[in-house]
Amino acid sequence: MRLKTFQAETMTEAMDLVRQALGDEAIIVSTYTHRNGGGVEITAAIEQASEDDFATPEAQALRYGQGNGRLFVPDEDFTSQGDLQQTGDMILGALSWHGVPARVAERLTQVAMRVGLDDAIGALAEALDETYRFPGLSTDNRPLILIGPSGNGKTVVAAKLAARCVIERRPVQLISTDVSRAAAGEQLSALCRVMSAPFLEAADARELQYVVNQAPDAAKLIIDTAGVNLHDAAERKALKALIQASGAEPVAVLAAGTDAVECGEIAAQAVSLGARRYVGTRLDAARRLGALIAAADLGGLAFADVSASSFIGKGFERCDPLSLAHRLLADPDARSSAIDPAEEMQYFSPKPAAMKAAE
Repeated sequence: MRLKTFQAETMTEAMDLVRQALGDEAIIVSTYTHRNGGGVEITAAIEQASEDDFATPEAQALRYGQGNGRLFVPDEDFTSQGDLQQTGDMILGALSWHGVPARVAERLTQVAMRVGLDDAIGALAEALDETYRFPGLSTDNRPLILIGPSGNGKTVVAAKLAARCVIERRPVQLISTDVSRAAAGEQLSALCRVMSAPFLEAADARELQYVVNQAPDAAKLIIDTAGVNLHDAAERKALKALIQASGAEPVAVLAAGTDAVECGEIAAQAVSLGARRYVGTRLDAARRLGALIAAADLGGLAFADVSASSFIGKGFERCDPLSLAHRLLADPDARSSAIDPAEEMQYFSPKPAAMKAAE
């Protein structure tokens, strides 16, 4: 098996490079989206490689690391209309099964079919890359305040963020405004003791502003808030006061497996409070992931990292177009919470066993 790494500004351009150099039989092994606009990196493999695989000048340039990263697109259509239709049916069937709203699923499928690939994962990945944003969670020192409904995993996300700072040997301070729920404060306090990280509580916006102002300049501030009903104007107002007092970037925490339209509406309310991205949680327990798409499409939030375990030590998993396409197209009866593109997968069929049993 021959491995080759390709770099480009976008997922679409990187996939073009893979196809031009290795052909349609290439297997995507891994993908990585560099932070801060650094482009996309794809590692692909092909079972057999010979000089014929690099017959064109453009492919030779790729082989020896030359060229500007842009190759010609052949005029010939090597994918039959039947193959494209089958790819579209698989994508639309998977998105519908996951509960993605119909008009969103149809639009994504149309974008994917326009790519012209008979590889469903590659086509859907390019459609996701073209439609949504995948910035990830920043590793700089900007303070973060986690917001969202009760039970979506904000406290676990806060602990994972703090643990990542400790692993990277960066100073961190955890703050909780969830003083009405003793268990939340006790959980974070215990974790902070293990990590030797400071932990403070603030009952309201005034206390929060004071605590933030007293924090060391070098420390990464992570603020856990109480669960709120973002549809309630009074609760939104109180949460907005906390956000303004902290000066932190609001990051929504939203769970997979919930109603997609409801999640999209909650995401839109989070955007009205200044949120620009969100962390998806419960990917270890949820079978249907339509809520994650709705949060980005109906709500307008960008994808950050995802949490596929409540175990703090497992940290986050990167969410990029290819890994999300893998999750959406994996057979729901066979997929695991952790997606490894290098592993052999069982792919989604429009009528998996779970759907047949329901008929």
